[in-house]
Amino acid sequence: MQFDWMVGCYAGAGVHRDTPLLEHVDRETVMAGVDAAVDAGLDGLWAPDHFLLGPNHEEFEVWTLLSAIAERTHGTDMDIGPLVGSITYRNPALLAKMATTVDHLSDGRVRLGLGCGWHREEHEAYGYDFPPVNQRIDMLDEGIQVVKAMFTEAEPDFSGDHYEIEDAFNEPKPIQDPHPPIVVGGAGPRMLRLAARHADEWNVEISGRARGKPIEFKARKFDEYLEEAGRDPDEVERSWLAHCIVREDPDELDRLCEEIFPLPWGEEEDVDDQLTTPEEAREKGDFLIGTPAEVAEQIEPIRELGFGKLQLIFPDFPSTSGIELFGDEVAPRVD
Repeated sequence: MQFDWMVGCYAGAGVHRDTPLLEHVDRETVMAGVDAAVDAGLDGLWAPDHFLLGPNHEEFEVWTLLSAIAERTHGTDMDIGPLVGSITYRNPALLAKMATTVDHLSDGRVRLGLGCGWHREEHEAYGYDFPPVNQRIDMLDEGIQVVKAMFTEAEPDFSGDHYEIEDAFNEPKPIQDPHPPIVVGGAGPRMLRLAARHADEWNVEISGRARGKPIEFKARKFDEYLEEAGRDPDEVERSWLAHCIVREDPDELDRLCEEIFPLPWGEEEDVDDQLTTPEEAREKGDFLIGTPAEVAEQIEPIRELGFGKLQLIFPDFPSTSGIELFGDEVAPRVD
């Protein structure tokens, strides 16, 4: 099973409740986490594509950060990418050029995560249009087609309802053949069908698991949609975004949880609840919380559902103890 780190690059609990103990974002802190993930033997590094997640209003932009991470991890085989990029924030032809550049900077390690976007506050603050969700899904469908054309065609052309390119040259082409893997994040019916048509990897994040049908149902439907699209379900990877709080000593774990909780909780832009205890976090948010043996046991049901990757958020960051302990004691138990 593959284990990746969701890089802590914004400060405070915020909408995604990822970094409640991180007060400020700076190069040294973020890169220390990257180094710890490399040393712990993790397999990938991802970053969120947001501008206003944290209450402290401090956050690094994803693609410039990924460029720095590509250089920092030079000589490794760690995957890097956005989890996931919003189709509303960048013209897809430009996005393809950016991803191609980082693919070269990383010697062919980029995975292009894409979704339809959700954070209304960011769109309004930065002057981006925020169309209805079905229109955003249509934009994502076309945007992926544009990106793939840019990656693979000598003279990329596309004409759709939302995007149009003509001879939008993208040279040199990406290192990866035929192109960097496309990771689609989402779990609603239309997003599952879109992922079944286009994705090399399907990612399911916390709010996507919490809404609607149980995740077991969504995983079965994804297999059905893949078969309808004429694709082998075994050829599409599945990844699961999870928070992880791990310590060897139960007393230390309890103290850490007291420091971390309560955390904001809700679905997408409607964050109006709280996770007040580890028990609530496990039940509502699928948090992995416990000793290394307990966390390894909590991962097993995820793997049994067919998810071969975990992108991990460590809420104890900027401490790297959770990252280090996971690499040393949890990953070997699962593998």
